[in-house]
Amino acid sequence: MPRRAWSIIKETVEGFIEDEAMTRGAAIACYTMFSIAPLLVVAVAIAGFAFGEEMVSAAVAEQLRALVGREGAAAVEAIMEGVDGDGAGASGVPALISLAVLLITASGVFAELQSALNAIWKAPPPPVTISTLVRARLLSIGLVATTGFLLLVSLIASTIIAALWKWTERLAPELMPLLQGANLLVSYLLTAMLFAAIYKILPDRRLRWRDVAVGALGTALLFGIGKAAIGWYIGGSGIAARYGAAGALVVVLLWVYYSAQVFLLGAEFTRAWSGRLRRRKAHPLGADAPKDIIAAAPGDRVAAAAPNNRITAASPDDPIAAASPDDPIAAASPDDPIAAASPRGPGG
Repeated sequence: MPRRAWSIIKETVEGFIEDEAMTRGAAIACYTMFSIAPLLVVAVAIAGFAFGEEMVSAAVAEQLRALVGREGAAAVEAIMEGVDGDGAGASGVPALISLAVLLITASGVFAELQSALNAIWKAPPPPVTISTLVRARLLSIGLVATTGFLLLVSLIASTIIAALWKWTERLAPELMPLLQGANLLVSYLLTAMLFAAIYKILPDRRLRWRDVAVGALGTALLFGIGKAAIGWYIGGSGIAARYGAAGALVVVLLWVYYSAQVFLLGAEFTRAWSGRLRRRKAHPLGADAPKDIIAAAPGDRVAAAAPNNRITAASPDDPIAAASPDDPIAAASPDDPIAAASPRGPGG
């Protein structure tokens, strides 16, 4: 088990270096800086149908402050207000154009994520046609909508937990740690679901949910740990004040860059894990091996004892060949002196 885990970790790190994940993470961070505000505007609009945009915006602002600090959250909120205000008051064709531009801008980061995942999974590049470009963009827009849906689910879960929190605090305070753990678990699972959807849908390669599930859970765990660590670093280092007016954007960029690296590292782990599962399925060992297949070591004489063994000759040139199922003695080679002793030999 430790050797297997070490093998997967080694393959993950080697793939991370070979696929130039740090450079690709920088590109993702750059695209995210342009896409994060439109993405949040669309997500808030989708979740706002159930809770109202003011409540959803307040919840998003609270999460942003926890992630990137007060200055970074204020910068993102200001950009969101500007993006949201561009289409305010528009109607008819201008409103549709504004919505289309908003969706295309918000989906830009997913297009870059798709390119990075294709490189990790060694997917052959699709032909560059108008239909493939439109399909890729629609897929990215669909993930934007998925983000909004998960935000809605997260808010519903948070509302339920907040109501239970007040009830528990008043009637059963000893259950407060359990409720806090449930809140963390819900947040963790929703993050893992988003990662799993991206890992499954974006690459131009057919993947199964079980291929991406473990990688998504591991990535969500790293993301949660890093979220706390980078929040502590940003809050304690004074990096926002050091860069002056641009400090808030530097903080957001730093957080986004770290998140991109975690995402790509998780993708490499997912590929390594999936490859290990496929190899074990293709070449089973021990109890997992089919009964009619026996992989014998060179010189192994026990293989002939298997009653259901259907594999007799490894190749046409194999010197060990069973003449028939009824032949009690197989000639090891043409020069084998024991061959003459066979009851069915030339002398028999």
